[in-house]
Amino acid sequence: MKPLPPLALFAFSVACGGGPHLSNLRCRDASRCTDIEDPLKLLLAVDFQDGSKTLSTGALELRLGGQTQRAIALSDAFAAQGIAQDATRGTLSIDDDLVLDQLRNGQEVTVGFLATNGRGEQTNEADAKFTVRLGAGR
Repeated sequence: MKPLPPLALFAFSVACGGGPHLSNLRCRDASRCTDIEDPLKLLLAVDFQDGSKTLSTGALELRLGGQTQRAIALSDAFAAQGIAQDATRGTLSIDDDLVLDQLRNGQEVTVGFLATNGRGEQTNEADAKFTVRLGAGR
């Protein structure tokens, strides 16, 4: 039997489920990404896929620079947003409060989400870069 090339193996794993996946981390509103009253609160959305239908019983890690800042129970997010508990795909809206030790104007930060479904399978990390803008620019 001839071995499959790497791309074929990848396509096969995706077609067979391949575990949960996050994609397209973005601002929920293209005109503004932060909360009006809290400029360190990002208003984000991320798309998910999970053939096991167990993502709602897992957790979502909110990450900054590749390090987990906190985790939330996805059951609460699914319920609050009216997403079926057994959904295999959809979009989650998440408010992410950035916790920064040092902050400077123009600083670039990488925000990411990493999820684990109810079977203990971990997603990829969906991330996006943001630039900190403080007050009126000089």
